[in-house]
Amino acid sequence: MPEILLTRDPSAPEIIKNLKFGFLVVLPKKTPSNYRVSIIRIKKPIDIVATDVVKTIFMMLDYRMRNDVSLGEQWIFDLTNVSFQNSVQMTPALLTKIIYYIRFCFGSKIKSIHFVNTPAFVVPVLNVVKKLMKPKVAKRICIHKNFDELQDLFPKSILPQEYGGDELSCEELTEDWTNVLQSDGWKYYFKEQDQVISDESKRTRFLSSDDFFGCEGSFRKLEVD
Repeated sequence: MPEILLTRDPSAPEIIKNLKFGFLVVLPKKTPSNYRVSIIRIKKPIDIVATDVVKTIFMMLDYRMRNDVSLGEQWIFDLTNVSFQNSVQMTPALLTKIIYYIRFCFGSKIKSIHFVNTPAFVVPVLNVVKKLMKPKVAKRICIHKNFDELQDLFPKSILPQEYGGDELSCEELTEDWTNVLQSDGWKYYFKEQDQVISDESKRTRFLSSDDFFGCEGSFRKLEVD
């Protein structure tokens, strides 16, 4: 997955832009059950490059794999400012790679996924996501009309100020993450990781991503309501 796992320079303009817009807000405090809560959002309508956004989010997950401990993940997708142009970039091939990475590389247990303020044009994308997930995980996807429906599910003490909570604002949390990923140590880490790759010149046959992700075969049989 070189388009999302290589050239991860925290100082690159596209990465700075994605950090600035705070697509992933990881909340500092965990739930009483010791789950880590993250809010995925677009803070205002903007044109994005989906692979660059995913790359930035995976950089943050890379940091968390080495510095965070929890019993599971709870994700909140705030789709208030998502446009149709944003959603069409989430192709089946990209969605397959995202789910593969989360299952086999990140490895944390997904306890619940919540979609809030979901536009009608996003529903087909969610149907594809459910088909790609294990049935047990797909059942943990919940769709809510607005954020008020989540008030009973997450303590007010852990939510950011923008969502009626007592925690720091999303802007402040985003700035903290930017400082972490742009520190000298993590710049060096991502630069070094670019060297940890296979030597494709020694491969005896051409290898495509379809060999791993099965985009052609799998999606011939995919049925979406």
